[in-house]
Amino acid sequence: MDLKKIVLLLSLFYFVTSVKAQDIGDLTLAEEYFKNNDYEKSLPIYKQLYQRKNGENIYYKEYLAVLLKLKMFEEAEKIIIKKIKTQPNLKIDLGQLYLEKGDITAANKIFDAIVEKLPANLFEITELANAFYNINNYDYAIKTFVYGRKLFHKEDIFTYELISLYSIKKIKPSLIEEIISLINRQPEYLQMGKNAINRTFEGPEDYGLLRTQILKKIQKDPQNTIYIDLLAWQYLQQKQFDLALIQMIALDKRTNNISDEIYAYGKLFSENKAFETSNKAFEHLIQKGKNNLYYLLAQFSLLKNRTDQVLSSTYQNEELVNLSKNYENLLLEFGKNNQTLFAIRQLANLKAFYLHQISDAQILLEQTLTINNLELKGAAEIKLELADIYLINNNRWDAALLYGQVEKSFSNEPLGQEAKFRNAKLSFFYGDFNWAKAQLDVLKASTSQFIANDALDLSLLLQDQLNFDSTGNALQIYAKSELMLFKNQPNEALIVLDSINLKYPKHHLAPEILITKSKIYIQQKEFQKAADALTEISEKYSYSIWADNALFNLATLEEQELNRPTQALKHYEELIANFPGSLFVIETRKRFRNLRGDRQ
Repeated sequence: MDLKKIVLLLSLFYFVTSVKAQDIGDLTLAEEYFKNNDYEKSLPIYKQLYQRKNGENIYYKEYLAVLLKLKMFEEAEKIIIKKIKTQPNLKIDLGQLYLEKGDITAANKIFDAIVEKLPANLFEITELANAFYNINNYDYAIKTFVYGRKLFHKEDIFTYELISLYSIKKIKPSLIEEIISLINRQPEYLQMGKNAINRTFEGPEDYGLLRTQILKKIQKDPQNTIYIDLLAWQYLQQKQFDLALIQMIALDKRTNNISDEIYAYGKLFSENKAFETSNKAFEHLIQKGKNNLYYLLAQFSLLKNRTDQVLSSTYQNEELVNLSKNYENLLLEFGKNNQTLFAIRQLANLKAFYLHQISDAQILLEQTLTINNLELKGAAEIKLELADIYLINNNRWDAALLYGQVEKSFSNEPLGQEAKFRNAKLSFFYGDFNWAKAQLDVLKASTSQFIANDALDLSLLLQDQLNFDSTGNALQIYAKSELMLFKNQPNEALIVLDSINLKYPKHHLAPEILITKSKIYIQQKEFQKAADALTEISEKYSYSIWADNALFNLATLEEQELNRPTQALKHYEELIANFPGSLFVIETRKRFRNLRGDRQ
């Protein structure tokens, strides 16, 4: 190749690359203006790009968009009509132009014509629907897919696309029909259908519509178990737990293979404090016999429910004794092994903290640690329980030893961090504040948010109090009250708390004393006294580390125990506004919206 040709090619290459570089620079600037809603500045740049060689093909969409933003409809119509001559499928842009002008009739006429000229071609139908979707015209995207079904005479195509569009548009009857049709053909998509319903439905009326449709389907096809599953789930969303369970038990009797789901429902009912319904779920599993894989778990869970019911009420000692016997009978039936550790721990807790049979509880757990082939994690959990019992029996060093063993075995794991936190609290209880604070400061970076938060609160308490009073005299009495509360001696703890004011009237522990008193009053079902203590914190000590905790607990009491929804709403709102970083904010927002009656 001679020198002239080389020079010519290099010149051509330089020209092309420089033009492209210029285009890129101009385009970037125009896009920046457009993104910042500065359409007048972006217009001349886009116009120049459009008028350059091949610009009509490259920059048509961008130029049209800015023309529409500036309502330059005449110029926009001109470039659209010109483009349609070579690309008839862009008639959709003309329809969009008429929509922007407010001429809905003309726009729909164009859109209808485009849809009606569609061939029986899956690609072209999908492409047109996507084009409507991209301009947020969901109604015509739906029309396109529905017309496509007619072309193919098939009702099982475009199902997922239509479910998505009906969900966006909140066309609930069509969404329900589409989902029911899908799961009838492909039951494996039941969960997907439930997710779509959850995203779209806004209240009881919507679920009532779903229930009506399902019941109609069940009447026509009573053997179809997928409808029963969906009906039970619908009741569950409405917190109609009894009705949900009735459907699940009916389904289990037909199939005899959903014990896992009934067990999951039973646990969910427990979490929602629907203990009686939860008990029925577990009793159903027990009645299926010992060959049922969930027989043992159901026995445990039923007993745990009854324990929670008793302890959350004003119980009599006789009820505790009966619970203890039930646990002992269960252990006699199933033995002491890895599978029954949960029951062992519950029984020990009951004996030590409620029946005050501390020696019996200690012996039970010490014997458990000698079980052959005890799993490492299970043994660690038993050690934590045993260390707690050593602590309430004033065996401080034995407790610290066991906490330390668990911490070492599960270093940097949640169980190890829990052990470290309990050990730090032990030191706090006994007035070794500097060592406790050193451990707590490490735990502030815990992977468990709750441990980290509790560690931070206690660390800040120690820091503030020791800065105010280096002797820590008042703090030692407060720590003693916390130990008594840990031992489940609430009345003794109240006496000790009241003594702080008498001995050290200039102390700075008022919010801490009030928060501890509120816990005791809640435990004793004296909800108004608890609310008074929490109100005093929020009004007088809003700077305290307990301020967000106090507001949350106060609002909870007002909502759930004192029947003061207006006050609860006020305090939830106050927490959200004043403590946006609080650990309670997510739950508070949910409760606030629910109490206000927002449609989910």
